[in-house]
Amino acid sequence: MEIKDVYGCPYEDKEGEVLNIHVSLDENEKISLGDTVKIEMMDGTYLEREVKIINPNYAGDYAAVSENVRLAGWKKSDKPILSVTGKCLCRIVVMNVPYHEVKTEREIEERKMRAEMESKFWLTPYKELHMGDESIYDHTDETFEVPNKVILYLQTKELYLLSPGIYQHPFKKDMELLGPYIYSDGYYCWDRDTWKYVVKYGLTLPKKFIDYVMSDEADGFLAKTHNSNWHLQKRENSLNLLPEDSGDIPLEKF
Repeated sequence: MEIKDVYGCPYEDKEGEVLNIHVSLDENEKISLGDTVKIEMMDGTYLEREVKIINPNYAGDYAAVSENVRLAGWKKSDKPILSVTGKCLCRIVVMNVPYHEVKTEREIEERKMRAEMESKFWLTPYKELHMGDESIYDHTDETFEVPNKVILYLQTKELYLLSPGIYQHPFKKDMELLGPYIYSDGYYCWDRDTWKYVVKYGLTLPKKFIDYVMSDEADGFLAKTHNSNWHLQKRENSLNLLPEDSGDIPLEKF
């Protein structure tokens, strides 16, 4: 049995307890209701759990594990699946397995991404920009100025991450912004509007960053050709929810 993916339970009485597992079975490998399966965890250990449901098709199938579902009286499958034999993909339901501790390719990649992100220095770790826990309002100074080279550095469009969401402009309550869009030079990361916050609202920047940009070390990044294709391209037969300019608001309107 190979675990392909996992996801949790939507029922409040068993939130954090029920785990749905997508598994791949080898040829002639069999899983039956009530079997005990071994689930590999990210730390290399295994948990043994009983199979409570196989291939649930309706919400009512979860009555086997959830009192809320039993009381709701939702529809169940006419013929619950009692066993499945490979080679095939199937879904099983077990109980009391830590969701983000199960070993899957997705969890491995997400942990790699988190480790990479933690290794970088975030210039805008602000909750108002959905990029951290600090407040942007605690880091403004009307008298703050930086050399033009720093502004040019922050204007480079080397995309690192993007989230196609909508959030409120921290200094204009009637304006919504798209993103966040995050740029990076490989070590420093910043919101794409950082330079506008600096110029228009006096957002301060770490001296360490300013000193770096003003040194010769930063010249290579400024001189290179950057990945400016940071908006989502329109594709044939697909829905694009972002405008052509991806909501990049000019300074005078920002």
